Amino acid sequence: MKKILVVGAGVAGLAVSYWLKKFGFLPILIEKSDFFRTGGHAVDIRSPAVDIIKKMGIYETTFNMRARIENHYHVDAENNIIRESCGEESEFNHGDDIEIVRSDLLNILMGSIKDTPCYFGQTITQMKQREKNVEITFKDGRTEYYDLVIGADGLHSSTRQMAFAKGECDFIDLKSYIGVFSIPNYLNLSKSEIDFESDKKLISITVFNDKHLSTAIVAFSFSCDKKLNDVRDETEQKKLLRSTFMNMGWEVNRLLQLMENSDDFYFDSAKQVNMKSWTKGRIALIGDAGYCAAPLSGQGTSQAIVGAYLLALELKHSGDNHSIAFDRYNKLLRPYVEANHDLGLWVSKMYFLPDNVSEVDVELRMSKIKEKLQIASNAIKLPDYGSKILHF
Repeated sequence: MKKILVVGAGVAGLAVSYWLKKFGFLPILIEKSDFFRTGGHAVDIRSPAVDIIKKMGIYETTFNMRARIENHYHVDAENNIIRESCGEESEFNHGDDIEIVRSDLLNILMGSIKDTPCYFGQTITQMKQREKNVEITFKDGRTEYYDLVIGADGLHSSTRQMAFAKGECDFIDLKSYIGVFSIPNYLNLSKSEIDFESDKKLISITVFNDKHLSTAIVAFSFSCDKKLNDVRDETEQKKLLRSTFMNMGWEVNRLLQLMENSDDFYFDSAKQVNMKSWTKGRIALIGDAGYCAAPLSGQGTSQAIVGAYLLALELKHSGDNHSIAFDRYNKLLRPYVEANHDLGLWVSKMYFLPDNVSEVDVELRMSKIKEKLQIASNAIKLPDYGSKILHF
């Protein structure tokens, strides 16, 4: 039984831990945060990722906890409605696709790996690849050995930084930024989203299903033609949002004021991660750590679920040869990732609208995205090996 260290307790890390355990491996999960972080906006599970969560037996639970947005409004600076859609029908999903609050999905996934060791507040200080294992030194000074290491630690992956040279990873700055946080539902919304956008800036406030009626999730996002400094300090991030959005109109100033007391503030620049290989020796990357497409692609969660399943599946069917499994993982996932990268680049360039946003502008944008999204989300056919083990 291979002992596999999984770094990062997000969607990718939880999903791969489930499949590794299912396939007879021994996953050990670590997370740098001192607690299980479950913030964030809604995320989408589409096409092959839907098939995978059905295999996990969590589709029904996930469906029952879906976001359930029944009213979607676009308003102008004076709060006049310029577009309205009613009924629980997502503009971008179809069939069995699901939109779900990220925290709800994380809790469902965590519940599926109850028997997997998970250690919070733990980070790696040194990683040495050896012929038959990987030597890991943790921040508490302990040294342990693992057969494989899987980095599922997101866009700013420390696993990637330690295992791969700078020249092996290319970041594309998409020149857009997003801040997300929760506030009290002071507008008394119910299963609704309100969007206000102008001058390549977008603000949304959303209240999801009945479980979340007391809380609203706010998102500030904007595009900037010039590259801004990589702001990592939360105080500076909030200052940037205030200077960018203050006095735009609608509820913006009130939302900025409420932002100050939010305890789950998240901010990041939008970047795409490009790598020729997501594996090196005994180390593999999954999810945003290896192939972040772009937040606006809407495909980050699906990529994480698909990549996690495919890597674990190839390890199972490689005849105990991780090199073969890694090669197939790189080969089979590549077209799917490239399709989503193309989508992410395209959406990031066209999404933010200039002044005088009209209903026609919003409708046209949505129809274009939906068409390209369906192509990208279906750009992979999952292998079906049955009970066979591949021999090479």
